[in-house]
Amino acid sequence: MIREKIIKNYVVMGGEKMEKQLSIIIPVYNVAGYLETCLSSIKKQTWKDFEVIIVDDGSTDESPAICDCFCKEDNRFRVIHKKNEGVSKARNTGIDVATGKYFLFFDSDDFVEPYACEELIKMAEEKKADTVIYGYHRYKDGKVWETNYPKFDQDFYIGDEIIDQVLPRFIGLSNKSVNRFIANEEGALFVENPALWRTLVSGELIRDNNIRFNENLKVGEDTIFISEYLSYAERCYIHRKCYYYLVTRETSTIYQYELDPVAKLEGKLRLLDARNELTDRINKQKQVSIDHCWRGTIIMSCMELAFLFSKKNNKLSFRKRYQLFLSYINNKEVKDTIKSFDLKFRLGIKLIPFELLKKKLYFLLFLAVSMLQLVHYEFQRN
Repeated sequence: MIREKIIKNYVVMGGEKMEKQLSIIIPVYNVAGYLETCLSSIKKQTWKDFEVIIVDDGSTDESPAICDCFCKEDNRFRVIHKKNEGVSKARNTGIDVATGKYFLFFDSDDFVEPYACEELIKMAEEKKADTVIYGYHRYKDGKVWETNYPKFDQDFYIGDEIIDQVLPRFIGLSNKSVNRFIANEEGALFVENPALWRTLVSGELIRDNNIRFNENLKVGEDTIFISEYLSYAERCYIHRKCYYYLVTRETSTIYQYELDPVAKLEGKLRLLDARNELTDRINKQKQVSIDHCWRGTIIMSCMELAFLFSKKNNKLSFRKRYQLFLSYINNKEVKDTIKSFDLKFRLGIKLIPFELLKKKLYFLLFLAVSMLQLVHYEFQRN
């Protein structure tokens, strides 16, 4: 019989709580058109010893009914119905009730190969790894349009190698990367996708170290979570095989965020604070500074926001857009980063905006970028 219980003001529906080898945590918010495909791909897994913790974050469409249906049909599925508080809170709610030795965090509009869980669990057990990082496909209109394998020099990282060589690939860009970009080196700004849906992680490690998602972040929460998690990890295996299908949809939160310069400004400032807090925590924990791993991200964010705010906007005047751009530049942390940025001299047009930034010629930078917008120049990181 299906269970319905009130826990911390949440309505929980599904089978009895039992310890499982794997917990799959899925936040859900208004994805009725995609949810059944996602949950069906999990139900079809060849690995059977799992629980699915679905956290319905106050959906107003048919998503809650779809969740309840799967719980009635399969007692490995449980759903927590709660008010809308954001994806980080939803995932933390899932972590609080999950029992698995290993965790997977999936998004509710994506889907996975039927053998994904079996191969990942067996790989983690065989390698005695607390972390398995794997590849993914980008999927749109019924077909794969891009395939992404993890890009690392080794297959296996142990102990301090993880914080030295794996974590920096997720948390951001270094100043060295920015200078390589200016020098036109291919792939200079490559960063591994920090999304948790492409990583099998240890439930025990998360519980023992009280690792949680930052609920103040609307974007970038995965970056902080995976970076903190890796600072505790001991054995990380890189598997160059794709299991996950990342579905591109124009109604997704991240798609809308990319189109909104004001939201992006707010997100970057919050993520800046979160990176600083994380850097301090890791420094206290490991006596290792990761500050240099992400300072270049701030420099590139200055450029990205210059392009975003210089673009004509019917809701914002030129003056207002420039003021918003300056609000990022004038942040103390950003100003200090610009001041300390060691810009290597290079011949070429790419150097010019960085020179203007370094010399505090912010209006000239903004004006120059505005002119580029008139000739439909698009800012490209790579």
